Amino acid sequence: MAKLVHDIQKKQHRERSQLNERKRLGLLEKHKDYQKRSQDYHKKQTTLKYLKAKAKQRNPDEYYHAMIKARLGNDGLLIKSRHSNDQSSSLTNDQVKLLKTQDVNYIRTLRLNEVAKINKLKDQLKFESKGNHKVFVDSKEKLDSFDPLKFFNTTKDLLDRKENRLSLDQLSSLDSQEIIRDPLLDLKKKQRKSLKLANNIKRHIERSNELLSLENKMNYNNELLKNGPRKKIVKDGIRTFKWKKQRKR
Repeated sequence: MAKLVHDIQKKQHRERSQLNERKRLGLLEKHKDYQKRSQDYHKKQTTLKYLKAKAKQRNPDEYYHAMIKARLGNDGLLIKSRHSNDQSSSLTNDQVKLLKTQDVNYIRTLRLNEVAKINKLKDQLKFESKGNHKVFVDSKEKLDSFDPLKFFNTTKDLLDRKENRLSLDQLSSLDSQEIIRDPLLDLKKKQRKSLKLANNIKRHIERSNELLSLENKMNYNNELLKNGPRKKIVKDGIRTFKWKKQRKR
């Protein structure tokens, strides 16, 4: 026989949240959160205490074999040479070249992404072209008496607009507020948008040039890792390297 369960609403045990006056301090810390933070803090303090005691008991005049392959940098960090006696921990020239090639590929990917963004933004940026609208007349008398306002049937303010040039009949059907607001506001809005796009394109171009310069330097260093005897040539302040020809099988 199945176990009977009362289908009633049970009490929900909710955790107390942070008070409104203390929401700026973040979430309310529970006891389990305090335990994790406390254990981590005491663990770090124990490690620091052990390291301080070990450093205090160390003899500065004692010789260690690691002194040959290790040194301290300007920032106080320990620097080890990759030409170690332990062959498993040292990297060969081929391995170093492979790692640097991967770095170059990553930089190239970033540069190509910047180029794609530049092309996409350039498509959005539209420059106003100079109008070359020509009107042909039949005689010189009509040319002398030609009136562009009468020909296009528009006002003086809308005469220079190549697109959406409203006629007098269309203007008469619009509200006075729309007629006054339309030309100036649209022009300023387009100018602000174009300026914003131009600044954005400039920033991406500078970023692309920096990545291209970095990529060229990394390719230059990778070429120097090639095997074989080479000769350094300096001409007009430009350094070039020439490798000795080797017979290929």
